[in-house]
Amino acid sequence: MPTDTKSTDKSAPASESLYESLGASASKAGLHSALAAAGVADHSGLFAKVNQDLAFDEEYYSFLHCDGAGTKTLAAYLMATETRDPSWFAGLADDALVMNLDDVYCLGKPSALLLANTIARNARIVTDEALQVIINRYRELVESLGALGIKIELSGGETADCGDTVRTLVVDAVLAGRIRKSAIIDPARIVPGDVIVGFSSTGKASYETRNNSGIGSNGLTLARHALMSAYYREKFPEAGDGERSSSNSYLGKYRLTETPAELGMRVGEALLSPTRSYAPILNEVYSTLGPEIHGVIHVTGGGLTKVSRFGPLNNQYVKDRPFPTPPLFKLIQKSAAVSWREMYQVFNMGQRLEIYLPADSAAQVISIASKFQVAAQIIGSVKERNPSLNEPRVVVSSENGEFEY
Repeated sequence: MPTDTKSTDKSAPASESLYESLGASASKAGLHSALAAAGVADHSGLFAKVNQDLAFDEEYYSFLHCDGAGTKTLAAYLMATETRDPSWFAGLADDALVMNLDDVYCLGKPSALLLANTIARNARIVTDEALQVIINRYRELVESLGALGIKIELSGGETADCGDTVRTLVVDAVLAGRIRKSAIIDPARIVPGDVIVGFSSTGKASYETRNNSGIGSNGLTLARHALMSAYYREKFPEAGDGERSSSNSYLGKYRLTETPAELGMRVGEALLSPTRSYAPILNEVYSTLGPEIHGVIHVTGGGLTKVSRFGPLNNQYVKDRPFPTPPLFKLIQKSAAVSWREMYQVFNMGQRLEIYLPADSAAQVISIASKFQVAAQIIGSVKERNPSLNEPRVVVSSENGEFEY
């Protein structure tokens, strides 16, 4: 694999994926094939699935969206155990809610939202106090988002003790709601000539309480094994795949409580930075620009290639002005010699939301983001490809090389 030197490989796929060797997939190709084979694949082209309105109102869709904190729960478990501080579990509520909320907001502004949560734990090692921290944070988060104009009704949930099947804990959420059909943003409207405005995932938004590393809730399996030392494999076997070879697990040199000079915060703090929601910003963007917005992409699984699953097949998405690589992603890449090509396909690399719109509207979007102390900039544009190729293409041209997907 390449080291941290700049790569000039433009199109060849990586010969080896560390992420896949760890049992995860950036493309989720197997999952999408399974959904198609089961006859439940969503072919609407929208960012989240919508259904006939539950109230049978022809002007609305209803939706039911499921997501969660993923393997970020392991970093929280280890940090809380090592520091004897259960408050490290709190951010998992942010992660589970925001992974749902911002997916839904890519559809447009919803009219109503209802949240339920699910937690499965190994009660032998994940305490009742940890559950209290997570559930209380859901309540706090719903209240704080409400003050920002994001109205969510907090419903019940399910907490299950599953020690025989869950090694530590799983934190997921379900977000249901309704949205006017007239508010729907269909990525099929993305056209050549549109610009791409990216929103930073780092720094401190006006509605956040501390600096954010930008990690979000994707790629945590790779981040954890790239940064954290073999100490965790040996002392906490429950925080890993017992079948995995030691040669590709916990490859780093850091303890969670260490503060690498280039990172400026503890490793555990960086990995557990709560996933930022852009919903408060999108509320104002939608109210101000409305139909000028052609597409909104939540940069989650698939990293900067995520948009290739949406929009017209003959579009080429050229991201030639991305944000500088944040310190955490530099450290991950360097620590495990992950190829830069893989980094851009797994992580958001510092920009976890993209808006596609005409160039003359970009300045308004950037100005709205700045009001919330979130950096935004034009990171690229949409170009037309040969229609006969029948598949979208993403080109990332960055300080670390140029890559085609």
